[in-house]
Amino acid sequence: MYTYQCLVNQSYTEIADCLNLAFSDYALPIQMSAEQVEAFFASSGADLRLSYGAFYDNHLIGFMVNACSVYNGERAVFDVATGVVPEHRGKKVFTNLFSFAEGELQKQGVKKYYLEVLQQNQKAINAYQKQGFAVCRAFSVLKAPHRTPDSDACSIAHLDLDAFDFEKARQCVCVPPSFENSTAILMRNPASFAVACREQETGIGAFCVFEKHRGQLMQLSFADLAQLKEILQWLFSQYPEIVIKNIDKSYPQVIELLLSLGAQEVTEQFEMVKVLGN
Repeated sequence: MYTYQCLVNQSYTEIADCLNLAFSDYALPIQMSAEQVEAFFASSGADLRLSYGAFYDNHLIGFMVNACSVYNGERAVFDVATGVVPEHRGKKVFTNLFSFAEGELQKQGVKKYYLEVLQQNQKAINAYQKQGFAVCRAFSVLKAPHRTPDSDACSIAHLDLDAFDFEKARQCVCVPPSFENSTAILMRNPASFAVACREQETGIGAFCVFEKHRGQLMQLSFADLAQLKEILQWLFSQYPEIVIKNIDKSYPQVIELLLSLGAQEVTEQFEMVKVLGN
């Protein structure tokens, strides 16, 4: 008999065992220890109080792990990880788990549920559409190789994320970040991120938020595209390779700039959303 409940009281060992089994038959199988799963959830802003599991004879066999934040002006959750172990697929476990989760999230005042899916994964897209999800944005995911800087790095300031004053960049065009890259999520672990920026008399001319260890680009904004180019040139010179995840495709001038600096698109994603209760 299947039952559904919140994951807040489940151990990371049990969650890791279920996650590894659920992803064991994927093209790139995942194997993570309990400690690695806990660290991954922490960096993703996952909240087990708003995450739910499917159980069969009291064993965890499916999960929906969510992060929660204010996103696009509303209290929303984002799908950090969802899976069902192979032997329990095709038995409406995901459908029933999502239905249970939707009701519980509504009780907590959550308005919308967001997730990301590869654009070529039509099977998953169809499954989510059956649950009431709709595509709301298209993202480009790129990788940029190391390059020699073409400009004077002395003109570029870099500081910790929690020391950066976003108010000084109000005149910038902000490429809206994905849920995972939103400021509210990044500020849960600000020591992991830094900001590179160009300052001018009227404020910030451009800036990028990036992850310190590997350089992953999380956010970018600009009032002057040429200044953004200088920052990106500097950033690309600091790391062997940089992942640039989820650049909104409605900003083609930014994607064209990244491509001109040697970045290559590696995949495309859709952001999908469901209004809870609809």
